[in-house]
Amino acid sequence: MEVTQAHDTHAHEEGEHSPRFYWTVGAVLAAITIAEVLITLIHIPHQILVPILLVMSVIKGAGVVMFFMHLRGDRPPYQFMFLIPFSLAVTFILFFLLLFSEHVGIAG
Repeated sequence: MEVTQAHDTHAHEEGEHSPRFYWTVGAVLAAITIAEVLITLIHIPHQILVPILLVMSVIKGAGVVMFFMHLRGDRPPYQFMFLIPFSLAVTFILFFLLLFSEHVGIAG
């Protein structure tokens, strides 16, 4: 009986959560997804719509990475091994979106 209690205490200290917690996080992520879809139905200029959707996507991605991929409980070197390339990729994507925002394509 002591072994089980010690294991439960150790598991709780490492940041493991109950299934209810993960269902709640999943519901919040689903609500953000629904909001993203609904916001596209409103006629908002692209200069406003795209940054709003990008922020919502980053929030969703951070939620998935922190809770479902358990990055939140990892040691700092492992967090940096993920966050540094991720931030570089986001920076490049935003740079290319800005660079080619006025490009109409080959047919245009």
